[in-house]
Amino acid sequence: MSLFSTRSPRRFKSVHIYTSERQDKLDKLVAEAKREEQISRGETPDYRPDLESYRGKFAKNLKRADPDRRRLHPGIAIALVVVLLILWYYLMTGSFFF
Repeated sequence: MSLFSTRSPRRFKSVHIYTSERQDKLDKLVAEAKREEQISRGETPDYRPDLESYRGKFAKNLKRADPDRRRLHPGIAIALVVVLLILWYYLMTGSFFF
């Protein structure tokens, strides 16, 4: 029974089918070699941070609702609403008799 719970949509996960991990590693190796060569010649290399090292760092430190937190049972919520309605009726009329 999902009367009091809302479903969150699934997160989008992009998976590239036609990628070459070997080519990615080779590209990183070539870029690092070019950077080291520029440093050895005394030039200042163009600094481009490795974005993969930053991926997931921000989201990991967010404080979100604890998924293990106990939620209010729907039966208890309904009983609480009924009790509040009876209390409201008593305050409006001054008697518990319907």
